[in-house]
Amino acid sequence: MPADVVRNLGPSTSQSSTGTAIGHAEDLEPVVLNIDPSMTILMNKFGRLKKAKELDWSWFLEHLEPPQENAWPEMMEYTFPDVGSLRMLRNYQQHLYKAGKITDAQNQSEKAYSQEDIAREKMNILTQIGRDTEFAIVKNTISRGESGNQVAMTGGVPFFMSKDEMECTVAITGIVTTTEDHKLKTGDFVYLQADTMPEGMDSEDVYYIRVLSDKTFQLYDSIEGAVKDIASEKVAPTSTGTSVKIVLNNVYDLGGEEDFTLDHVNHVLELAKRRGGNPTEAYMSTKKFSRFNNLVNALVTTNRKSGENKVDMVTTTYIGPNGIVNAHAHQMYSDKRIDFYDMQYWHLKYFSPIHWVTGLAKTGTYEKFAAEGWVGLQASQPLSSASLTGIKR
Repeated sequence: MPADVVRNLGPSTSQSSTGTAIGHAEDLEPVVLNIDPSMTILMNKFGRLKKAKELDWSWFLEHLEPPQENAWPEMMEYTFPDVGSLRMLRNYQQHLYKAGKITDAQNQSEKAYSQEDIAREKMNILTQIGRDTEFAIVKNTISRGESGNQVAMTGGVPFFMSKDEMECTVAITGIVTTTEDHKLKTGDFVYLQADTMPEGMDSEDVYYIRVLSDKTFQLYDSIEGAVKDIASEKVAPTSTGTSVKIVLNNVYDLGGEEDFTLDHVNHVLELAKRRGGNPTEAYMSTKKFSRFNNLVNALVTTNRKSGENKVDMVTTTYIGPNGIVNAHAHQMYSDKRIDFYDMQYWHLKYFSPIHWVTGLAKTGTYEKFAAEGWVGLQASQPLSSASLTGIKR
């Protein structure tokens, strides 16, 4: 029976340029990544990190302090406040496995097609593992290690890009009291969402803070007001609102009440920009991709001069006040979310790349084959990306 992979036993063209390698093996990982490009889009787009040494791993994020008024007297004593505000994130490796068997009779029977069943089925297994990996990236909302009957799962994009919020109350003086340590600095900014927003405040407006304590801060309309404590810049709502929360990341939830607009797109992109990110690639369902196209085309048509030819095209690029975004349709995305990626901060990390299981003894009148591997997702800086969630179908 012919081998499913034909090896080149001659000199290698992909290894050492000063010597030769005889009988070099193929690298299976690129096969999995490129075998089904219409379904494994993010696998191909995300970067690769060095091999994982453990089944769970962690990484650090750095939060830089906001700008301050930095002016000191000519003669002074040096002071040394605490510095640094590291945050650690963690994820787990997920074990992927696919297997099958083909009877000797089935594989040896003459077919109308030329490819042997075992070669075809092995190719299908690689395709399925690639799709399963993409599914984990796009859909996994939890990150966990193996425990008892619970298998390990790697946190996917929705795990890192779920709304991160903190409950708080807002007084009519503009002082916010949080339920836990807010860990913010004077000059930082916040966005608020609520069942009922405090009168005079808007969920899409940015507010700057001046820290009063670990659980309180004053809201200001400008960073200068917060840093210099300018009274006229203080926010003073006329009501306290209900169920108010501070949104700590770039995720805006529409609550299933409305479809997205370009204003919503601009809002989450502004969130990411203010936090130092630069999202340029947006992934969404085919239905929402069509809406994105219609919204951008409508904007282009409106801005054209009277008498010019009608615009009739598919528009995948939006140029807005917060940069350029390229839209992509993804078959695994639901209609309820759109993710805006700063691609440089998303990587896959393999504990063991996808590979064929070797040494499977023949124990009957059939051929067994199996492929497995371990993969995890690392979001090196989730605050560089943004998401719209809770979009109405």
